[in-house]
Amino acid sequence: MICPICNSTAPDESTHCPSCGAALTGPDDVSPAHDPACDSVSEFIFCEGCGARLSAEDRTCPKCGRPAPGILSQNSAALDLAAGKTASFPRLTSDMIAGAVPAPEAASDAGPVLSAFDEGATSVIDSDEVRAAVDAAPRSGSSRSGSRRPLPQQGEDASDGADPYAKPRRGRWIALAACVALVAGGAWFIGADPLGVMPGFYASFESAASDMFPSRQVPEDDADAEDAPADAEDAEDDESADSAQVNDSTLSEAEAYQRLSAIYGRIVELQDQIGPVVETYNGQYLVKDASQRREASRGAYDLRDSLTGVLDDIDALVLSDDTAYAQDVEHMRQLATWTYNRVDVLCRSWDINLALGEDERPADHQDEILAPLRQVEKVDGKAVDVVQYEQNVSAWKPVEK
Repeated sequence: MICPICNSTAPDESTHCPSCGAALTGPDDVSPAHDPACDSVSEFIFCEGCGARLSAEDRTCPKCGRPAPGILSQNSAALDLAAGKTASFPRLTSDMIAGAVPAPEAASDAGPVLSAFDEGATSVIDSDEVRAAVDAAPRSGSSRSGSRRPLPQQGEDASDGADPYAKPRRGRWIALAACVALVAGGAWFIGADPLGVMPGFYASFESAASDMFPSRQVPEDDADAEDAPADAEDAEDDESADSAQVNDSTLSEAEAYQRLSAIYGRIVELQDQIGPVVETYNGQYLVKDASQRREASRGAYDLRDSLTGVLDDIDALVLSDDTAYAQDVEHMRQLATWTYNRVDVLCRSWDINLALGEDERPADHQDEILAPLRQVEKVDGKAVDVVQYEQNVSAWKPVEK
């Protein structure tokens, strides 16, 4: 006989298939596939795992392998199910199928359900319904219940886009106005200065800047230095007026141009040496060792002596009365004087510094040492000597005439 499960050949007297172990029926038995009892049950059976439709003869789902509904019983082995062995599962019967898949019941009358459905109803809640729900809700004793804003009544104009539940923003505008008023008031106080404190503040700030950066301070115009050349000029004019003849020391026009050009180059060279002298002063004027300060001040004194020699050379020039370089001589004298004043103010500060005792610290007398630098006359924050020198040094270069 042929096994209906695995189609293997089995002896006629066998009750089970030797290949798959399925139970075999005799020729007089009725096959489950043609059991008349199955005709009373629906022919559609669905897998409980994946929902695939099964036939009445399927013992397992051909799609996912899950046993068909009602195929398991107390005699089924869990290990066989886990291993995928379904040959030992009990044979499906009409009673098992009828118990696992009951016949569908007749649909109940939907008249009452359809009658309760209102076709005109929508999901939009009317404001009257919301107000009625709010009024019906229990009121709490908290402070928030008294601060609720009333709902908009019907008929009110709500087309302006305003949110009736939004919190007022008046506090933000007040804070912004206060900030603007504070900034405006501060600007007015600084500009108008009703209490008159700003000049003192500016003076203290400038004094602190002078103490912190003394190298940026330049000497003031030395009145004596300006008067001395003026007196020398008057004396030279008197001498030239009294002398009617030109002596042998009078320079020719070519010699005068050469001497003035050399003096101009010397002035420019000495002007370039002021920078290192200022840097040395800035780094050494507070040193405690007196000998070290004395050595550092030597550069300033030597530079001042060199400028003094340039002024003496200018005064020693003897030109003819009708010379074309008379104005050039005055220009060289003025350039040398401006350069001399810048160095002389440093030397006067060194004089105060070096006059301190051996046991005295320069830091304790800093205000006294920096006094000459603070007395420098300034124009727009810059020393007058520096401004005038920079404005005229290029234009006053001697030109051969």
